[in-house]
Amino acid sequence: MPLDDALTVRMTEPDFWPVYFFDDEAPDAYDEDADEQESFGTRFRLGEAFALVLDFTPGLEYVDLALEAPGLPEPTTVGWDDQAHFHPHVMPWQELDLLCRAVALDDPELRHPGPMLALLSRFAFLADHDDLDRVTPLLDGAFVVMRPGAGRERIRPETRAWFDLRNLAGTGLTWSTRPDGHDAVDQLGTDGLSLYSLRTPDSEEFPFAAWSALLTQARESVAGVATDPALAGPAVRQALDRCTAPDGYEHLPALADALLAAGYTHPVLTRAVARPVHRAEACWAVEAMSGLPQGELVSRWFGTSPLSGSETWRLSLHVSELGRPPRFGHQIAEALDAVLRQADLGRAEAGGTALRPENGTYVHVSTSLHVLIRDDFTRGVGVISRVLHDHDAAETATLHPRGDRDVIPLHPRT
Repeated sequence: MPLDDALTVRMTEPDFWPVYFFDDEAPDAYDEDADEQESFGTRFRLGEAFALVLDFTPGLEYVDLALEAPGLPEPTTVGWDDQAHFHPHVMPWQELDLLCRAVALDDPELRHPGPMLALLSRFAFLADHDDLDRVTPLLDGAFVVMRPGAGRERIRPETRAWFDLRNLAGTGLTWSTRPDGHDAVDQLGTDGLSLYSLRTPDSEEFPFAAWSALLTQARESVAGVATDPALAGPAVRQALDRCTAPDGYEHLPALADALLAAGYTHPVLTRAVARPVHRAEACWAVEAMSGLPQGELVSRWFGTSPLSGSETWRLSLHVSELGRPPRFGHQIAEALDAVLRQADLGRAEAGGTALRPENGTYVHVSTSLHVLIRDDFTRGVGVISRVLHDHDAAETATLHPRGDRDVIPLHPRT
């Protein structure tokens, strides 16, 4: 089992995932003695030679992902996430899903979707070629498994938060082949989320050759599933064909019987078909045994993603603090965040504070808020306007798209 006992237990505690994802509503994990704080680590192994090594120190709000591979003298960092100088964009979604499948095939105790997908999702991003219909069922499934008592919405809140923070589709990503033959990603200006990655064309820090070898091994492992002679018999092929229809999950019991009769004994795949922890687990297992392209059956079984067509707007809100009580801007940020989350319209957080010298000290001039609005721009601006009016701050506040000086008019008081 790749997860050590301490991490396994910690993941079942209610505050783990909010702390792990640096959620604004999470308990404060910071400690002045953070160097002595417990760190949680795990290795997700692929064969004998490769491993993805995850280290998480709650007190430092720091998560590191490293690669262990032939040719590397020690585990080499491929990305990290923190609250300051983060570089979390390690891989597009398709690579994360591939790696989770390959690792799960080798470890009967590690379910996919499950802990690996949930933990490493922060290091994956949505790229132009990634299809949301193939993404959200697996990510939802991972958090159903890891947080079974949380979230009954049409889309899991963790999945929605991942989409808000990791959706780089349409932001000008460009993939290129380096002189050494390995793929690299770059971004030439954007109006959306910025790319923060070690995997850029001129990087000397990312282990390109080792990462390519890891992906090659993963592809070979997953592709090898469909070549098992026990899957070639007429009864098994017929059962698999029925399972690859849009209603194929209804035929899983018959496939389980056919696999048993054919003497097929792969412990991970037979269990995924007979006793899936989530429908998505059975889905990728059938996909692999049938030799279908990665994700094709996921979109067929689950249909259109609830996030399909979703839009987000990232805004900057400047709140004047002259003559206001201490933390006035933060109070507005907290109130606005609560209302936006309650309405499933987005979120807000306080950013930087502008100061000016006055009488030998510094006074607060304004606080900048980072605001994200989902799907309904007009309604979102209405909520922002109402919160500002409730705090008598609308007259001196300004709202505009992030990175743009154009002012967005606030709604009048109602």
